[in-house]
Amino acid sequence: MAIKIVKISEIIGSGYCVSASDGKLVYEVITQHIEKGDRVAISFENATRLTTAFLNAAVGQLYGEYTPEKVRASLAPPLGAEPWQLSRLKVVVERAKAFFEKPDEISKIIERETGKPNDDT
Repeated sequence: MAIKIVKISEIIGSGYCVSASDGKLVYEVITQHIEKGDRVAISFENATRLTTAFLNAAVGQLYGEYTPEKVRASLAPPLGAEPWQLSRLKVVVERAKAFFEKPDEISKIIERETGKPNDDT
């Protein structure tokens, strides 16, 4: 299995990795490689800003498309990531696993806590 490096700052054309729409661009590149049977190493090089909204769209959504085992097998350790970036990535992965394991239950909790329906399902 070949390892493909996905440089997020090159895909979005900036080190400001903050919007979900930019994260979706990264997600699309990652899934293309996974579908080809490649292993993906996400490069955080030059990513100076990074939000969980971006990471949810780029990485968290993988757990809605693939099993956690498939994601783990398909993603190599991240490259060039600083501790604060790894911390945010870990939070996103943990939340995504929980959400996609029991989306109805999580949606009910969100609705109860916020008083608004969760439109993410």
